[in-house]
Amino acid sequence: MRLARYPLLLALLATPALAQPRGNPTARPATIPASGAVPREPAVEQKLRDEVKAPDGFTLTLFAGPPVAMYPTCVAESPDGALFVGVDPNLSLSQLKGVGRVMRLVDDDHDGRADRYTTFAEMDSPRGVAFDGRTLYVMHPPNLTAYRDTDGDGVADWQQNIVEGLGFDLDFRGADHTTNQIALGIDGWIYVAVGDYGYRKAVGTDGTQISHRGGSVVRVRPDGTHLEIYATGTRNIYDVAIDPLLHVYARDNTNDGDGWDTRLHYLAPGANMGYPTLYQNFKTEHFPSLYDYGAGAGVGSVFVQDPSLPPEYGNTLYTGDWTKNRIYRHPLSPKGASFDARQEEFLTVVRPSDIVADAQGSLFVASLSGGQFTYNADTVGYVFRVRRSDVAPAALLPIDKAPDAQLRTMLASGNALVRLHAQQEILRRPASDATVRALQSAVADAKASAEARAAAMFTLKQLVGARANAALEQAAADASAPVRETAVRALADRPDQAEGVHTALLVKALGDADAHVRVQALNALVRLGATDAADAIAPLVGSDDQALQHLAVHALVALGARDAALKVVDGGTPAARDGALRALAMMYDQPTVTALLARLDRADAASREPLLHTLARLYDREGFWAGDWWTTKPAHLGPYFDPTPWEGSARIRPALARALTAARGDALDRIAKDFAANQVLPRGAPAFLAAVPANEPLRAQAIDALVGRAQLDAESVTLAQQLDARGPALRAAVAQLLSGESALGAGTLPLLRTVVLDAKLDAAVRGQLLTALSQVPGPSARDAAAEVFGRLMPVPGLPAAATPAAAASAAPTPPAGSAGAGDPVESAWRRYVGDRRRLADLDWFIAQARSGTPAQRTLAYAVLVQSVRTPRTPAPVREKVAPVLEAAWRDPASTPSLVQAITLMHVESQYADRLQAVGQQQKKP
Repeated sequence: MRLARYPLLLALLATPALAQPRGNPTARPATIPASGAVPREPAVEQKLRDEVKAPDGFTLTLFAGPPVAMYPTCVAESPDGALFVGVDPNLSLSQLKGVGRVMRLVDDDHDGRADRYTTFAEMDSPRGVAFDGRTLYVMHPPNLTAYRDTDGDGVADWQQNIVEGLGFDLDFRGADHTTNQIALGIDGWIYVAVGDYGYRKAVGTDGTQISHRGGSVVRVRPDGTHLEIYATGTRNIYDVAIDPLLHVYARDNTNDGDGWDTRLHYLAPGANMGYPTLYQNFKTEHFPSLYDYGAGAGVGSVFVQDPSLPPEYGNTLYTGDWTKNRIYRHPLSPKGASFDARQEEFLTVVRPSDIVADAQGSLFVASLSGGQFTYNADTVGYVFRVRRSDVAPAALLPIDKAPDAQLRTMLASGNALVRLHAQQEILRRPASDATVRALQSAVADAKASAEARAAAMFTLKQLVGARANAALEQAAADASAPVRETAVRALADRPDQAEGVHTALLVKALGDADAHVRVQALNALVRLGATDAADAIAPLVGSDDQALQHLAVHALVALGARDAALKVVDGGTPAARDGALRALAMMYDQPTVTALLARLDRADAASREPLLHTLARLYDREGFWAGDWWTTKPAHLGPYFDPTPWEGSARIRPALARALTAARGDALDRIAKDFAANQVLPRGAPAFLAAVPANEPLRAQAIDALVGRAQLDAESVTLAQQLDARGPALRAAVAQLLSGESALGAGTLPLLRTVVLDAKLDAAVRGQLLTALSQVPGPSARDAAAEVFGRLMPVPGLPAAATPAAAASAAPTPPAGSAGAGDPVESAWRRYVGDRRRLADLDWFIAQARSGTPAQRTLAYAVLVQSVRTPRTPAPVREKVAPVLEAAWRDPASTPSLVQAITLMHVESQYADRLQAVGQQQKKP
């Protein structure tokens, strides 16, 4: 985002040599008729045969291709057999408005190929679609909209935004990190996969507002009410999959090399998956992912339960990966409060985007084959069907015409989609006494599957509200753990329908033998605001199951259960005390600060450091978010992205400073490192404090200036300058302090210059600081950096005044891997010269090459030579630099500096003829 300050560099990055592939930015997709026959596409069918590989026994057919189903970003099935396809030619980065649409495709003869289409609705950036049998829900950021076709012509003629502001529109950026796919749960919620743009002010139809910085899962009722955040801490999920027992899964995306790879998540209600503030340095504090698959890019996902498929395919989670060109299936098995997951290849698919099942035994996969990151051409992508070759498609569901008794039978089907469609039709009809009694019986039917009983529970709950609670409480005591789990979840699913729900039952569930029941008990007590249950929750914060522990800690925080947490701190097990302190560290109120400070004053040596850790964490809270995006690689140091003091910080700070002042030896090292990890000390402060003698008069003053700050400020820099002036012994400490900074300001330049030029200091620290110096913004920093790097060139034995002949024949700098190349100072010098940020200052370096000191001229020529050393050099750079180098060869005063620069950069072979000519010229009498 900071590149906007460098117009030349921006222009260079836009050239094909340096940018990702892009389409024609001025082109727009061709229009097609609003309805018609779906054309056969032999070329696309051939691509399908070439690009997709399925397991033996499965048949592939091209359902539809361009232009009807081009750029398919999402797909949704319908009980009448139609398929809805979201079409978005913008893909990730284009910002064309008015090109998105949802197509309704119909396969009349059930041969796996669409026969006719209608443009069901038009909108920008369709990223998620789900159909409930009457209403199509479309996530097109920033809105979630309900569309209906009331006259049966295949085109929506009614629409209503049910959530607004859930993400950002095309005026902000392309849609690649914004809000994505949606899924309907048997619980009657629409679940939304939100990318890491987050949402500043999302609003439902009842006025409910939510805000979150970063990725998450959000859910809302189909009428737009009860909008809420379900889970957080994801990076950039594209889809969510929901199994029949309402476990939510997602395949997440990498953050391009910062240690967050393609993770498979189970997203429990209330879970924080850890991105970006916890996963790197606080790995035990977030909800654990199921697996880390390394490089990749997660896309669509679906959980399939269909008995017409073989067992290994018919009851499993499927996820797609855009980078790996694969659709995977994931056998799952319970593991504590989470799951154990395996990954096995199912399909090889070029650029998959989404996958969905229908109720007839088929899977539909959307491919963006041929797509780049922007609109390219009207030939991108297709949708294909995959199904077992030896099984005929099941009959279409007569949902809207089925009698109530048949719908109740369908609700017990072994197929999850049949149950879902039957439920939705039941809920559209009046709640007859016969249906209510039948659902109550189904909930209690021990012979039925847990999935069928779950469908009955949530159908009953949605149909009659609080009147369902008696049946649900009975199910919460069932012999089947999955039934108990679902019943506990259903009891608190709607806090506005909790009449008659007994907290004691939920407290009892906290001790259930099954960890998944305990998860739902925690969730239920939080949803019902059961503060009187806090003492029962508190022991779970010491669980050895990280998933359960995480949820218990956050349950105490959600309930504001300070007293319960303090009881555990005073008398719990060591593990429980740690968990309780984690909860207290997220309770931002003065009574919590008072309680912790009081305990610190009377603590023994063993308990002081955990209390100090808690106070250090509590010093800051997450800062106010104004709606800006944190880019694809946000700071991940944690525990906060934007640590900001609050009202209690002023009382915490003196306690932290006293502890540091008094600590010595190993205790000082532990406390200082913990404070730095929690960003209440600069990162370089632990090494700095370890190096400053205990009797140094300025030590206490330095501690006071550093505590409560994640980075150096003007006061601490001034103190560092005073310490540096006391002699070489303290300069090493100052260097350590500076080296911990992620970014240095212009105010540090004089001190920074003094430190990096001191050859007696540790070379690794000097190299680190030199790199930091090269990144300080502004003209004064540029001038200072050039002066310093001019004095630190790697060949000090070859003065700029040497004759060209001597320069041409001098031994080159040792190549990579030798002792010279391994020197951190030399490595920093080479990084500086080769950094593409130097391109933004080419004119300045050209001026230096012409009129600077000998050292400045050599450095400037090194930058210029480096800028044109490869054939991929952008034409604007070559056209600017080449005449300058040519003039230097003709100028006897400039040639020595140019020759030295060529030698330093190891590019003699590119200038062999010129170097030979210079050498021969020098030999002439």
